[in-house]
Amino acid sequence: MTRILTIVVLLFPLPLGQPAHAAEGDWSLITPQEESRDNAAPHVVQPIPRTEPRAPVIEVRQPNISRHIRNPTTIEVRFRAAPGATIEMSTFRAKYGWLGIDITARLLEHATETADSLSAKNVDLPSGDHSITVSISDSAGRTGSRVLRLLVVK
Repeated sequence: MTRILTIVVLLFPLPLGQPAHAAEGDWSLITPQEESRDNAAPHVVQPIPRTEPRAPVIEVRQPNISRHIRNPTTIEVRFRAAPGATIEMSTFRAKYGWLGIDITARLLEHATETADSLSAKNVDLPSGDHSITVSISDSAGRTGSRVLRLLVVK
């Protein structure tokens, strides 16, 4: 009987469904393929980019990136332009990892934008250490960027 049951399970596997932490409405910011590709890339230390004087400031409101993050999470960033300039939301970019994989469109698809902020709820990230570089320009053409290092635990 055990042999027949084993054969049936091997021939007709059950769908696995979503992971236990994934609820309806959660979405993946990074695909498993992107994570694998980035992990396999040489991790060469890059020099810290110089910040332009009076470039936009990027403030991370959520999550608290000084702590471990659990899924799903909310990513909320606020942008501040220097006096006399305004934020140009159309210049927002988000790139993942060492390879700088462009995840801008995926993030914007699930985000709510205002004139100076962006908020994405129910973000699901793989466990591990991730970095996302966000950048934005102002009406004077100055670009600010910031690296968000996310330590995700199960």
